[in-house]
Amino acid sequence: MKKILLAAIAAVVCVGGAFAQLSMGPKVGLNVSSITGDGSQYRAGVNVGIFANYRINSLFAIQPEFLYSMQGSAFDDVTVLNQTIESSYTSHYIDIPVLLKIYPWQGLNVQVGPQFGFCVDDEYKLKLGGKEISSNDLKQYGYDEKANAFDFAIAVGLGYEFDFGMTIDARYNWGLTKIYDDDKAKNSVFMISLGYKFDF
Repeated sequence: MKKILLAAIAAVVCVGGAFAQLSMGPKVGLNVSSITGDGSQYRAGVNVGIFANYRINSLFAIQPEFLYSMQGSAFDDVTVLNQTIESSYTSHYIDIPVLLKIYPWQGLNVQVGPQFGFCVDDEYKLKLGGKEISSNDLKQYGYDEKANAFDFAIAVGLGYEFDFGMTIDARYNWGLTKIYDDDKAKNSVFMISLGYKFDF
């Protein structure tokens, strides 16, 4: 029994070693993001970065990425004394997802894995009567509350890799950590991106 097990492990290692292939490339796309909680709405942003794909065998690959991601949320308008207040929230993250990719058929793949995010800046904006006020404008009055520096999410998605190198991904990032310590809101982001991979 032990010999059979060792032989099976050796076969898997040999097949993986024979198939293993490294690809790298750029990617860019659209974010449709929001934050959890009442009154929040989706808003558009961008994502851009690079990825590395290590194809272990015909079924599995590991893909780490390094991305800039513009996220945030719009909010329901509020009417006060017959004046409408518009508000929005914008955040800028450096995200590092580490994905397991499963290939059930040719270039079609299912993606799942953890994402480690680092907030580099965020900002609230209010519009009232044609005037705009930003949270950054309030720094001079002692307002300096910023989002937590670290964000953890689970990424789940589908993708396709064409033979000529182009890739397309549709992914949902489910935020698991709070944006602010004193608030329950978390990030919620849909991503669509195009990429191009170069084999090494």
